[in-house]
Amino acid sequence: MVKKQLSFSILIPVYKGSLYLKQALESITRQKFPYLEIVVVDDNNPLDKDEIESTKKILNELSHLPNSKIRYYKNNINLGSQGTIKKLASLAKGDILFYLCQDDILLNGALKKTNDAFFLAKDIGAVTRPFFWFDDDVSKPLRAVLPPDRQNDTILSLFEGEEAVKSIFGSVGQISGLAYRKNFIQTPFHLDIFPGHIYPFAGILKRHKCVFLKDFTVAVRIKSSQSRQISSIYNTSPLASWIKMFNSVYKERKYDHVRRQGINHIATHYEGLVQIKNFGPKGAVEREIKLHIKYYWPSIFQPKFWFFVFITLLLPRRLLLPLSDTFKRVFLSKNISITTNHRR
Repeated sequence: MVKKQLSFSILIPVYKGSLYLKQALESITRQKFPYLEIVVVDDNNPLDKDEIESTKKILNELSHLPNSKIRYYKNNINLGSQGTIKKLASLAKGDILFYLCQDDILLNGALKKTNDAFFLAKDIGAVTRPFFWFDDDVSKPLRAVLPPDRQNDTILSLFEGEEAVKSIFGSVGQISGLAYRKNFIQTPFHLDIFPGHIYPFAGILKRHKCVFLKDFTVAVRIKSSQSRQISSIYNTSPLASWIKMFNSVYKERKYDHVRRQGINHIATHYEGLVQIKNFGPKGAVEREIKLHIKYYWPSIFQPKFWFFVFITLLLPRRLLLPLSDTFKRVFLSKNISITTNHRR
């Protein structure tokens, strides 16, 4: 039987990314999937001519490789990450919007697996995936978001209950590797820094199903992440931004259960307090603790909540950051099994 094929737009926002951009692009050109275009939007400051020229040079060097149909655009002003993500969506010509951040890596077969997932049922509007974070070596994952079923790709609907909602929204915080059927998008991309890319994904799920792949398809680089480099992105509460997204997209009464389950899920993600303490501005973690109680007051009865409250309030950043990084490297990494054919 001949497999059906969709055309993919691989969408890459670029900002001070020349150090890792070549690796990201090479991971695309290695895909045995000819039905694609690569769209790069350069959001570097127009005065940062060295970075702009480095980006153009990388694109030119790869222009002779297979799967390297690259369209390049330069923003006249800095739009920020979500503004650039939104612009990329407007430039895409393919059936499927597929995002990849400039410093992340596609694993072998990622596009083929994603394409095939759209044909598992008649009503698939989006695809999510398990993914892992890595430091310097992509073959050594440090922590991961795992699939609900490690043996089979899973078709999920928001109307299947709380576990389905948790699985979906527990996987979409990172944009790399997410795939959207373009003509199903009715809710536009938003400018909020943390959930801006989730708005259209969540909107698609109001009327359509998604697939959660069983295989890892993308590796997310830790060190160069904006969430570790730019403290000011935490000036706005990540938790409040997610709550706003759930309230906005699922405001109709028929989605009351989704809104409630989604808010409860994100409001009990206490691990995020460590990230905010390590990389956010002064006072951000105290603000976030109050919001966890506001949006899910039973938190006060949760030992896990108080554990993260105490370590983030009592431990200085100079101790908490190396401790959390060591915990990922020594303990969390042991629970991740990446077989050889999942690697680069």
